[in-house]
Amino acid sequence: AHKITPKNNPVSLDITSSGALGAVTDGKDVLVFEGKTGSVRRTLSGHLADVDCVKFFPSSKVLLTGGSDMCIKIWSIEDGTCPVTLKGHKRGITALDMVDRGKQVVSSSLDGTIKVWLCGTQECLTTISPQSGAINHIQILEHDKSVSSKLVMSATETGKLTVHSIEDTNTLLSQYQHSSELTSCTAFSQHLMVAGSSTGDVITLDIRNCSQPVSVHKRSNSAVTSLAYHSNRVWCGQKDGECYTLNSDTTLQSDTTLSDTTLSGGNCEEIYSVIAKDGVISTSTRDRIIRRYEV
Repeated sequence: AHKITPKNNPVSLDITSSGALGAVTDGKDVLVFEGKTGSVRRTLSGHLADVDCVKFFPSSKVLLTGGSDMCIKIWSIEDGTCPVTLKGHKRGITALDMVDRGKQVVSSSLDGTIKVWLCGTQECLTTISPQSGAINHIQILEHDKSVSSKLVMSATETGKLTVHSIEDTNTLLSQYQHSSELTSCTAFSQHLMVAGSSTGDVITLDIRNCSQPVSVHKRSNSAVTSLAYHSNRVWCGQKDGECYTLNSDTTLQSDTTLSDTTLSGGNCEEIYSVIAKDGVISTSTRDRIIRRYEV
């Protein structure tokens, strides 16, 4: 475990694909740290309000951040400069993703929209409005290698999980309505998605027919705060500090009590982020400790 000692709660965490570097929010700043030692390499300052999401580009040399100041910033990890700031959302940024190795950036916001940006020109290409209230989380689904086939799923405060094409923004491809707010989502396979709810439900859905879930699991009534997919498992972080996993067989079963593995060490502190990279699961928690687990 690394005690990075941010002054504020580490509400968002990301790790490079190699595990060499990590980035964690610290109020208006972002701390970039060494993955193995936890030593802070540099502090990125520039947002005017709290930073709520961080995501590394595939090159591991560039970082994407989004904040309550409604801005998305692109940073050079090598020298700490911020050459690009994307503006257009009307409320805070909640989640970030990218397509085509970062040529396009996708953002979601409390304003209820998803925007697709072209990094090279800083242009907003499209705006998707699911009409489902604030959007808590998004993730790109990749059906095949072509950019035109990319889909974006969103988890919303009204309990809807929606799937849209990033090219044809007027077409709602799939939708599921849950009984409580959806807080997070992740891709499980080419056709399967998993969403987490504010009441502890972990819902598996098939994009081809979202009207009914494939399965619903519930460890407790505590909100699911983060989901990550790695090595045929879905890792679930919860507000009560529980971090557990469901393997592919378990996720497809309807038994709501099944769980595969539980990670220890959280001491009932709220888990903000679960990141799965290169055989290592990393978590950020309210006690301001970054924990790493080899799996």
